[in-house]
Amino acid sequence: MTISELQPALYARFAKVLQADMLHHAFLFSGGFGAMEMALWLTKSRFCTNLTDGLPCGVCRECRLIADNDFTDLHLVKPDGQTIKTQQIRDLLLTFSQSGYETNRQVVIIDGAEKLHVNAANALLKSIEEPESEIYIFLLTASENMVLDTIKSRAQVITFPHQTQLIQQHLEAAGTLKTDAQLIAQVTNSLESAQTLAEDKAFLTSLKQIENFAKTLVSNKDEAFLQVMGLAANFKDKYQQGLVFELLSIILVKQRQSQLAQKVFMAQSYFRANVNFQASLEKIAL
Repeated sequence: MTISELQPALYARFAKVLQADMLHHAFLFSGGFGAMEMALWLTKSRFCTNLTDGLPCGVCRECRLIADNDFTDLHLVKPDGQTIKTQQIRDLLLTFSQSGYETNRQVVIIDGAEKLHVNAANALLKSIEEPESEIYIFLLTASENMVLDTIKSRAQVITFPHQTQLIQQHLEAAGTLKTDAQLIAQVTNSLESAQTLAEDKAFLTSLKQIENFAKTLVSNKDEAFLQVMGLAANFKDKYQQGLVFELLSIILVKQRQSQLAQKVFMAQSYFRANVNFQASLEKIAL
């Protein structure tokens, strides 16, 4: 799907900005859904050789290379492990000191801005405040509250609303059960990640286990505590472990179990602070 379909209101807003040739040089895209697609579309607008009223054509050489992430003057930075390291940003800044290969412009997309190491963020600040050349920086995050205030204060913050219904409809059209599609749609930030989970049979089986665990938390905490080990054993991937807390919270809030939902939130904060996954789950059932 195109950015105009994923985020029609934001697309219209940025189309006006491009038509007026008033694109700011630094943005923080918060919320995740469609953020990468928007960043790439705006990148195309900086290099497209066949602009129409300021908007990229999407088919010229430059637009196609950008879509394939194979364009020399587009730099995509992602976490190396759990963080975006200082050396990654130093390497990036070195390229900023040079002119672009294709034009005098360069674009950087930092995916997972909340994972910038504090020293990496500080190194980036000067380029955001005083870019040495024509540089555009797009910082993407699904967790704006975890992004350093110094970064947020120097970039234009744009919120990308979560399109739950759109994701759910997409999954159901692809054959996912409605109940599964509803839950997956609420915890994913892109059609791609939602489809990946929906096609993961092991995850779908474990999804039922999460729902059963939530029910047991309400009816019998002692039994729920005994279920933790089995639940933890089914989620080895860090990303999916994080989803367990999101899913539990959604299910419990829907059941109006606010106190248990609060315990899930606290357990999630322990998990994000690198407490063992099983130990974090056990705190919910205590």
